[in-house]
Parts: sequence; C-alpha cells; structure tokens
Amino acid sequence: MKKIFNFALYDFANSAFTTIIITFIFATYFAKQIAPNPILGQSYWGWTIGVTGFLVAIIGPIVGSFADKKNRIVFFIRSFSLLCILFTSLLWFSKPSQSYLLYTLVIVGIANLFYELSLIFYNSLLKDISTSKNLGKSSGFGFALGYIGGIIILLISIKLFIDTNNLPFGLTKEESQNIRAIAPLVSIWFLIFSIPFLFFVIKDSKKKIKKSFSSIFDDLKKLIWNGKLNVLGKFLIARMLYADGLNAIIVMGGIFAVGVFNLEIKELLKLSIIMNITAFIGAFMGGVANDRYGSKTVIIFSLVGLIFSSTAILFMYSKLGFFFLAAINGLFIGPIQSASRVVITSLLNKNSQGKGFGLFATSGKLTSFLGPVLVSTVTFLTDSQRLGFSAAIILLLAGLIILLNIKKIN
Repeated sequence: MKKIFNFALYDFANSAFTTIIITFIFATYFAKQIAPNPILGQSYWGWTIGVTGFLVAIIGPIVGSFADKKNRIVFFIRSFSLLCILFTSLLWFSKPSQSYLLYTLVIVGIANLFYELSLIFYNSLLKDISTSKNLGKSSGFGFALGYIGGIIILLISIKLFIDTNNLPFGLTKEESQNIRAIAPLVSIWFLIFSIPFLFFVIKDSKKKIKKSFSSIFDDLKKLIWNGKLNVLGKFLIARMLYADGLNAIIVMGGIFAVGVFNLEIKELLKLSIIMNITAFIGAFMGGVANDRYGSKTVIIFSLVGLIFSSTAILFMYSKLGFFFLAAINGLFIGPIQSASRVVITSLLNKNSQGKGFGLFATSGKLTSFLGPVLVSTVTFLTDSQRLGFSAAIILLLAGLIILLNIKKIN
C-alpha cells in the first residue's frame, strides 16, 4: 500500500503543472495579457502544445525502449521531472507584454515536453507497484490523488496570489507579479511532493542489456505487429484519436471558457476546482469499475458520456449551464485516462513497460498536435471558439468507433 501511495503522490505532485500552467491560470494569463487577443492566444497556445506533443511522439518510443534495455527508467523519470520543474520556474519572467509572447511559448513548450516524457516512465512503473487484481484501483487512485492535488494548489494560488491585496514576499500586482509568481510555486510543489517517489521508492536495476538501435526498432514493431496489427496496435490507434480529443479539451478548455463565457479569473478557478472534484470522483469510481467490469467497458462508457456533455456545451449560452456540463465532463475524463493506462500495463510484460508506454505516449502524441492544432486552426479560420471546440468532439467519436470494433482487450 505504501508503494501505491507514493506512486499516486507523484500524480499529486505533477498535477500542479497541467492544472495551473497548461489548462487554467497561466494559459488564460497568456491569452488575455500576453497574446494580442484571446482568439490568437488560443491558437498560439494550442499550436505550441501540439508541436511538443509531436516531438514526444517521435522520441518517446525510442527513449522508452532504450531505458528498458539499459534499465535506466528511474534515471529518465528523475531527469525529465527535474527539467520540467526548472523550465516551469522560468515562466516567472513572462511579463504581460506581446514582447514576451515567443519567450513564453518556448518555455512552456520545453517544460511540457519534459513533463510528457516523464509520464512515459511514470506510467511504465504501474506494474511494479501493483498486482493484476488491483491495477485498476492503483491507476485510478493515482489519478484521483492527482485531481486532489490540483484542487489544493488552486486554492493555495487563489489565497496567496489572486484573491488578496496582501501579497507575500513583497510582490505587487504590477506587471502581473502575482500571477507570474504562481509558476515558481508550481515548481516547488512538483519538486517537494515528487521526492518520495523519485528518490526513496523506485530504483534502477543494475542489469543492463546491450542492443543496437536497429533491434530497438524491431522490438517496437513486434509489440504491435504479428503479421497483422494485433490488439495492442489496434487499441493504440483508437487511443490516439480519443486522446487527441481529450488533450484538446484539457489544453484549450480554460481559454475556451474565458473567450466564450467571459469568465473572470476567480470564476475560472472556481470552475477548475469543481472539475477537479468531479474528476477525482470519476477517477476513483472508474478505478473500482475497471477491476470489476474491465477497462474497455469503462473507456466506452466514459467516452460516450464525454461526447454528449461536450456537445451540449457547444449549444450552451448560460454560465450556470456551462459550469454544470463542465463538471460532468470532469466526471468522465479521469476514468478514460486511468483505464487506458491499465490496458497498456495489462497487455505488456514487465520487461516491455518502458517501450510499451513509449508507444502509448506516441499514440497520444503522434497526432496530439491534431487536437489542439485542429481546434486552434478552425477557431482561427472561423473566428469562432465554439466551432473550433467541436473538432475535439469529432476526434473523441472517431476513437470510440474504432474501440467498439476491437473484440478483445484484457
């Protein structure tokens, strides 16, 4: 149980990055105060996340396979986590001026690249800390604790830096110092709560297996192709599509809420807290359901729910109605992420976890630019954030259709 808790504690730590930087506070700060306008802000932000996702898709399987062969999974997760923490702290220098637009996008892109690479190795360790009987609960508990972490860091950010006139450390609200200071806070949070898992729980094996890069590519091919595309390969294609849609909703959600419903920063933070609460409930319940009904059933049910609630948002003009539907969205996001991780863990043996989750990252990132970039491009061309957001729903639906045609997963 201690290993599972420390595993989940890393989710608790890194959720600050996605919640504060990628989705809510810093994303909206960029769109409203650095970019020329929210429409361009949504487009630039989405394109940046898309580019980093594409890079992860290319190098993820190679790095993951190399880590398997050299038994250096722990080395890589430590290195990538610390690099993400470092670059996140540099966002303090992103002042509210268009002259800092390129700087901000570059730093966010690099930080997100290292964050996504760290997840490859984090996910690959799920099998080491759990058993076949509690994979679903362990994965769900990790995501659930991550959402709790997101809630807490949001509340701290609001109390210390946003909803106050008595800022700490001699800060003022000039040049948005109070917002920029949240970036170093995220770095400190990420570092402190990841230490137990990174430095006291996991260790690299001393055994090293020397193989050429050509054999690494052969191994990757064998994971998904046995004369024809196997179950893992088919699932990765389905996951590639619905993960693109999910990624677009997560990355662009905060900017969409501000641009379409004119949410103020306090309203946006309340929305984030509500969504994290429902996501916590969904992830926990999804983990239990996963062990009882199977990963495929959980993913399908959650995708259907997410598609319906997201479609309803497109036709919603009431703030209250939007808050309600966004909360429903949160309920379905956690189970999709958690159950997908369990599928990969279940289909791979212990010695293939690194390369397998490298491919898992690829399935989520090879076309991850497609989600945010498609949303950004449609938004840019139509000058409508609602029409842009509809692109994410199409990707969710495409992934669901393929998943329904996979006969057996677990």
